[in-house]
Amino acid sequence: MTTPGPRRVSAPRFYAYWLLALGAAVAAFCSYIHVRHRAIELGYDLARERAARVRLEGERRDLELEMASFAAPTDLARIARDELGLDTPGDSQVIDVSRSARGAASPPAAPVPRVPAAPAPAPPVPEIAPAPRVAPAVPAPAAMAPAEPAAAGPRESGG
Repeated sequence: MTTPGPRRVSAPRFYAYWLLALGAAVAAFCSYIHVRHRAIELGYDLARERAARVRLEGERRDLELEMASFAAPTDLARIARDELGLDTPGDSQVIDVSRSARGAASPPAAPVPRVPAAPAPAPPVPEIAPAPRVAPAVPAPAAMAPAEPAAAGPRESGG
């Protein structure tokens, strides 16, 4: 009996396997490119959202300061008088609701003394922390580098 030699694969079957391997490689490469592109897009989206968060936090701080400055009654009176044009009502503008509900004619109300509004105190200035300093990415040129102390020379005493 003779032992059979190595089996030969027919040419069409070889080309089919080769095309299948080539297709798998192309598909893997396209998948890698797609994933990489998506990661870059998400990085840009993340940076955009972080910038929006920083902007909104600053706006929130400004609004909190403004809200705190409006908390004082003198500030409210000043805003009502100066910005909205409101004033204390005159005698003809005041109606006594308790008497008019019973049907009795109401006598004219006593004049309301007008007290000038006191100037509003200045709002407290919030302490703002300085921005963190970032070291430059470029090293300083040699001319700007600090000089090394001389190792051989005698030292002078300062006193």
